[in-house]
Amino acid sequence: MCAIHLAMNARTLIAVLAVVVVIAAVGGALAYWHAAAPPAPTSPTPTTTTTTVTTTPTPTTVAYAVALTDPPSVPSGTSAVLVSYSGVAAHTEDGGWVYANASGSVDLLALQNLSVVLAQVSVPANATVNEVRLYVANASAVVNGTEYPLMLPSGVLKIPVTNASRAALGALVDLQPRVVEAYVGDQPVFIMAPAAVAVPLNYTAPPGTVHHIPKELRAALARSAANVTVTSAAIRVAGNETTISVTLRNDGSEPVQVLGIGVDGNWSLSVPPITIQAKGFSATIQVSGATAKMRMVFFANGTQLVPALEMAAPHLKAKWFLPPHAKAKEFKVQWEGNKTEFEHEMNGWWGNMSRSGPGLVTMAGPN
Repeated sequence: MCAIHLAMNARTLIAVLAVVVVIAAVGGALAYWHAAAPPAPTSPTPTTTTTTVTTTPTPTTVAYAVALTDPPSVPSGTSAVLVSYSGVAAHTEDGGWVYANASGSVDLLALQNLSVVLAQVSVPANATVNEVRLYVANASAVVNGTEYPLMLPSGVLKIPVTNASRAALGALVDLQPRVVEAYVGDQPVFIMAPAAVAVPLNYTAPPGTVHHIPKELRAALARSAANVTVTSAAIRVAGNETTISVTLRNDGSEPVQVLGIGVDGNWSLSVPPITIQAKGFSATIQVSGATAKMRMVFFANGTQLVPALEMAAPHLKAKWFLPPHAKAKEFKVQWEGNKTEFEHEMNGWWGNMSRSGPGLVTMAGPN
């Protein structure tokens, strides 16, 4: 991080020196003009000469560009990651937050070594912008030809600007998002976990402008990326309650806000009894010993971890209560009513149960 600090200070110094040189040149020209003016006459009747000098007023605000770059890490079969935004804001060290009423949509997968300007924020001249915010209206991913909504830990992405400088004319934001696939029952849920950083830009441009990213700017983004290490992790199970404790160490020079964690492993699945009510029969399916190998994502809420799937479950209607690759030890079916209607209705359920590879299926019904 020391390298980027020095490099960014060098860029800042060059910009400041350029401004100083311009001011010195203007001041020198005015001083020379006044020195070269003829001296006042010595005749008894003095003559007054009025000279008007036109100067260009210093602008009170500048258009600060906020640009976005870099494709995310995505599951196989992903052809687009679409992010719609409803606003952009910039925070200055002296003046607080300035909001730009900008909106649009961008495909993150299209930003390989490219950047696109999302908005220009009108900030005070010579202000230092040390943080930008992106207000996300919605996000989605196209996977195997189907568009799915993307879950985010927050609709407001807060991104600090590394080595912020008064000379900067904009900020380049690298979301560095990772899209993770999970399941609520048999329904896929896609979660986007951003690890955003931003570095100063030496240019501004109107929204929609696309630039290639030079090698040195890509290197600056890489050096500014978070350097967080998991020092310890533990899972404790007590009855139906599972506690996950994670300790992190930040080895970088910039503060890091942890939005969530992902845990890979074989998970035991607790499935409540499934009740089927039909006109001619009723049935209850009980599942025991269900397991699935998958990644679970937890969003951080202070020091608490909240399963992302708990937030998604109320919005999805699963056709089956286990993920596609889950396995179960036993299905126990208790039914009563008309046997013909029961067997006809259960044809679809048998296919789902067989995919879960149960070691045992027991049936109990009228004799």
